[in-house]
Amino acid sequence: MDTIFNLTMRLEISDLSKDVLGNDGMAEVDALVSDLLSHDTHDHAVQILQQKIGMCPKRPLYYLNHEICYLPEETRDVIRYAGDYIDQLYKHFTHEKGRGVFTGLRAYGRSLGINLSSTNKILDSRLHDILTRYNKHVYTPAKHHWDVGNRPHLFSAKEAVAICLMTVKLSEEIIALSDEAKAYSENRVHEYYDSK
Repeated sequence: MDTIFNLTMRLEISDLSKDVLGNDGMAEVDALVSDLLSHDTHDHAVQILQQKIGMCPKRPLYYLNHEICYLPEETRDVIRYAGDYIDQLYKHFTHEKGRGVFTGLRAYGRSLGINLSSTNKILDSRLHDILTRYNKHVYTPAKHHWDVGNRPHLFSAKEAVAICLMTVKLSEEIIALSDEAKAYSENRVHEYYDSK
């Protein structure tokens, strides 16, 4: 484990984290990653992150919680599953709010980037910008980029912790805007559709 590397953040992820989490959130990131890197407090840090993420909806958060156990050594899957959650929430937001933009169920078959491009006029510009940056600098690289350059891993432990906390905050913002996304987050999407 490379402790120095695990305490670093790429500039674009650091800027995004500060914009989403603010100073208090960044202090929480620092404390959690410090605990995560310590043998004595590692398990406690994992439990805190898992509690913050929650277990609902089962997929992908069940998988995300499982992968958190492997931090700080393995980061990519933590970030990919966090991004999957935002992607799924946004598909439901887009399906509900994008009437007239999409017909039928097309929002479900589109990527986060395409759904963001198609809904830029119906989403607050601040949240749209943040989600677009999240997709570009976090989710897409976690899914598709395998060249780590001169880094030991594509993502550091500090980046993984920050992305987990950002995912919680961003999910809350999306859920507040969409009944369908809320139903998905509570494993009630079938009930939601049955009531329509």
